[in-house]
Amino acid sequence: MQTSETNLTLCRNWYDTLAGQQALTELDALCADYMSEIFGYYALEIGALSGHTKLLEHSRVAFSASLGSDRKANDIIGSPEQLPIETDNVDLVVASHLLESSVDPHQVLREIDRVLVPEGQLILIGFNPWALMRSGSALRKQVDFPIMPRVKDWFSLLGLEVLELQYLGFRPGLQNEKLYKRLAWMESLGKVAWPLFSNLYVIHAKKQVIARRPYKKVWKSPILLSGGKVALNRTAQRTRKENFSG
Repeated sequence: MQTSETNLTLCRNWYDTLAGQQALTELDALCADYMSEIFGYYALEIGALSGHTKLLEHSRVAFSASLGSDRKANDIIGSPEQLPIETDNVDLVVASHLLESSVDPHQVLREIDRVLVPEGQLILIGFNPWALMRSGSALRKQVDFPIMPRVKDWFSLLGLEVLELQYLGFRPGLQNEKLYKRLAWMESLGKVAWPLFSNLYVIHAKKQVIARRPYKKVWKSPILLSGGKVALNRTAQRTRKENFSG
């Protein structure tokens, strides 16, 4: 199953709008804040913005790379549904609009979870379908947007712990720059009054370490029957045959 390149392009093109440019500025500042406290050896960027923005330039991780199908824009060529990366090998993943563009979004999250090291961190960027009724009607007609409760369920199933959920961009998709600037008050008020109507959501999550109990073999005891007879289970029968027959 492959990510839809058409949908990736549609998602990327939204950032050319006035609302998109404003959201990208806020996204850049938010990622810089998150990455200031994330350390490690390898960071990976995948999705619509991969190779087209400089979000990873804020990273303190030693080595950063972008993955996608565009050989000119990305360092690694591959599919988000089958990442060409070893298990437990990446400290930070920045994923943009993969859940909207993939035909199997849960598989994308499984792959991200697989390549992350224990305690590795994920910054997931996605569109809020409720807001796009106002700021991206054309995009909404083409792309299938998973709602937030479903995304949280996927995270819970995989053991990805949500550290923080942020909403960005509260102005509608107007193309009149003068009128758009007059609505700047909606940004500060929106975070308090109507956060669910933002253009973007950003999830900062961590791969949980699940402690597993050591496996202990349980030896079943013979079952006592009436009349002094004993019904041996298969293990007891085999042991008696090996040690007392002959």
